[in-house]
Parts: sequence; C-alpha cells; structure tokens
Amino acid sequence: MGSFSRLRYVIAANVNSLLEKAEDPEKLLRALIRDMEDASEDARMASAELLAEQTHLQRLQERYEREIEEWAARAQKAVETDRDDLARTALKAKAECEQALHSASDEANSLDARITQLEFDMAQLKTKLAEAKVKLKEITTRSVPSAKGHATYRERDLSPGERKVRRAMGRFDRLQSQVDRLEARVRSYEVGGEAANAWAAEDTPSTPEIEAELQELKNKVAPKLKAEVKPDHEAAP
Repeated sequence: MGSFSRLRYVIAANVNSLLEKAEDPEKLLRALIRDMEDASEDARMASAELLAEQTHLQRLQERYEREIEEWAARAQKAVETDRDDLARTALKAKAECEQALHSASDEANSLDARITQLEFDMAQLKTKLAEAKVKLKEITTRSVPSAKGHATYRERDLSPGERKVRRAMGRFDRLQSQVDRLEARVRSYEVGGEAANAWAAEDTPSTPEIEAELQELKNKVAPKLKAEVKPDHEAAP
C-alpha cells in the first residue's frame, strides 16, 4: 500500500467498528497505531515538500517583480532614444513577466490554502492516534470477555475528531499528484530567459495594449525630451 493510500485508509478507519469485528482487538489496535504513526510521518514529509514549493514561489514572485521594473526601464530608455521597435519588445517582455507574476501569485495563494488544510488534517490525525492509544491502554489494563467487549465498543459513538478526519479522507489521496502538478506549473512560470532573448528581436508583434502603453511612455518622456532640447534652441543665433 502506497504512503498516501495508507494515509487515506488510516484517516477513514472507524476504529470502534473495526474493534467490534476483530478476533484480537489488541493486535488489531497495535497494527492501526503503527499505521497511524507511519501516516503521520508521510504527512510531515508532504508538508515539508509544500513548504519548499511555497518558498520557491515566493522567490519567483520577487524575481518577476524585479524583471518587470527592468523591462519598464528599458522601454522608457528606448522611447527616449526614439527606438519604438525596442520599446515594443521591452513592453511585450514586461507583459509576459506580469502574466507570470499573476499566475505565480494565484498558485501561491492556492498553495497557502492547501498547507493550512494539511496542517488541520495532521492535527486530526494526531487526535485520532491519541484516542487509539487510550483504547489500547484500556484493553491492556483490564480483561474483557469477547461478547461483552463487543457490546462495549458498539455503545461508543464516534468522537467529533473522528468524524472530521473521516470527512478529510480524500484529501491526502490527491496530495501527491498535486505536488507533482505544482512543480510542473512552477517550471512553466520561468519565462525570464525567453523574455531576455526577446529583447534582441528585430520585429516584435504588437498588440493594442502594447501600443497604448507605448503611447503612455511617449507622453511621459515628452516633457523630459523637450527640456533637454530647449537649451540647444536658446543657444542658436
């Protein structure tokens, strides 16, 4: 049984029901406790992987923010030197970085929610493990006839913690594939190298958005260019 399948099994397990049907409740309970401890370790490893991905996404966001500033500065410099072609290329690269930043931010928010949920489920698993150990102690400290013991367990209701854990049974089964998909998405965000190569392109396809931003840049730098040209005019005879 795989680690995540075992974790799902442990979380979904109705300990009381299993003990009712067991020929040797103590042996079964010890096996369940071992599975719970293994599942808890699996969950800790999954949590560590998600936290590592969270750190990587934070660094990606910081990188894209820097690249956006750099491309904006290059676009303005190109406008100031009357190179609209290079300005369009820089604005296109800037737009790509902005899109990547938006995607990384969305994934980071989703990842934060998954980490929070995993921490909650780990707490429920810890509660379930503690309850199982209490039951084991009860079994080992007193001798209970089989029929009477079965009746005793049937009379006990599931605790609130057990009910919550059972509702979470499907989440851990999907966790491993989510981590794999997340890694693939993160790799797809890394467009910085492609954006840098675009700076050398001679003909960059334009869009209405790029043209509008280019015009805004021209309007922004026009007063500066006019101020730089004015002294030359004043010096003329």
